[in-house]
Amino acid sequence: MVRTLESLHSEYKARTPRSMEQWERGKQTMPGGIIKGAYWKSPHPLYIDHASGCMLYDLDGNEYVDYANHHSATLLGHSHPDVVAAIHKELDRGIAFGNPTALEAEISEEIVARVPSIEKVRFSNSGTESSLHASRMIRAATGRRKIAKFEGAYHGSNDALEHSTNPALDAAGSIESPSVVPAHKGMSEGSEDEIVILPYSDRETVDLILREHKDEIAGVFFDGRPGMLDVSDDFASFLRDITKDLGMKLVVDEVVSFRTGPAGYQGLAGIQPDITIFGKVVGGGMPVGAIGGSAEMMDMLDNTGHPTGITQSGTFSGNNLTLAAGLATLRALTPEVYAHLDSIGQRLAQGLDQAYADAGIPCQVLQRGSVVNAYLTDRKVSDYRSFMTSDTATTTRINLALLLKGYNLGTAPMEFMLSSPLTDKHIDGFLEALSEVLAEED
Repeated sequence: MVRTLESLHSEYKARTPRSMEQWERGKQTMPGGIIKGAYWKSPHPLYIDHASGCMLYDLDGNEYVDYANHHSATLLGHSHPDVVAAIHKELDRGIAFGNPTALEAEISEEIVARVPSIEKVRFSNSGTESSLHASRMIRAATGRRKIAKFEGAYHGSNDALEHSTNPALDAAGSIESPSVVPAHKGMSEGSEDEIVILPYSDRETVDLILREHKDEIAGVFFDGRPGMLDVSDDFASFLRDITKDLGMKLVVDEVVSFRTGPAGYQGLAGIQPDITIFGKVVGGGMPVGAIGGSAEMMDMLDNTGHPTGITQSGTFSGNNLTLAAGLATLRALTPEVYAHLDSIGQRLAQGLDQAYADAGIPCQVLQRGSVVNAYLTDRKVSDYRSFMTSDTATTTRINLALLLKGYNLGTAPMEFMLSSPLTDKHIDGFLEALSEVLAEED
């Protein structure tokens, strides 16, 4: 079952010599030879020459059906005509003015119209920046210092929140009282003292922990991780109810999950948070972050009158090229597009179930809209600790074998971030390749 890693690495190196050359060149001027850590792929990164629709083309001329889609950001695929036209139009007008443009109101109105919980919007440069400002806002609004977040959730490179994102299980503590584990060395001293860690999907434990810290917690950051964890909508509703009851703010992270429906995960789950943070899709593939919420919360950032004591800005926040790409993307995401994405998502999920069952391999497949994940485990994947039971070593070999057959997947164990150019034919071709991979031997 599945070729050895040594065999797969050997073929990968033979097929991608120009990527190897580019990586060796990069080592001279960049740590690890690459401009950011998320590019890494063993035994060397895959360097892309160009992309179009649902296809990637590497430096050696190999082509791949793309199931990763720029870390989930390109929901319409690569170089969608509407997005390209919008960017070209703005390029003709100029790059970065340092003053507001009409696009600001247009895209803000589009987001407000789509998401019932949002009355006003601010843009930043990334999901990380949005999480940083949201954490300040909820502390300022409540006068409390601590923030609660869920074990395994990532809300950006923010010392206030980057704890217990992927802790070793022997350091994570008990499920009833998860330990706070800093994600990196060098984080702000004492930052772990202002974080409370919650377990996904466990109402009783979450209830006990939040009530224990009810006078200290400003709010809860929550990424429902649709299609990634089996977290029920009822759990989301419970979380909304208890945070209201305890006077805590609820911040929903839609950086990835906004791709799952017109109003994002919160629309699917039927909840209205106090603040929502965005990234990825709302920028149409350009660098982006955004914060939205009730007028009461968002007006904390309004310093046109008396100073509020909290500000949010940035040289490139709301750059006109980003706003143009984001607005074109949102307008192109029609109900028909979401229906298509859900259809191919279901087709893929059913096919994955069948392929692994035919191969006699335990697998848990999750799907919500355009997000699909497959975990090689016999346990229901409803929290971080069950997520960690997945056989990542075997999945790594499967993913590399699929890459060699022309299919590029995401970086999670087996992650699919679907895009609208994908068709049933692409899905069926992938499933056929997967069955071949599962039957291959050296």
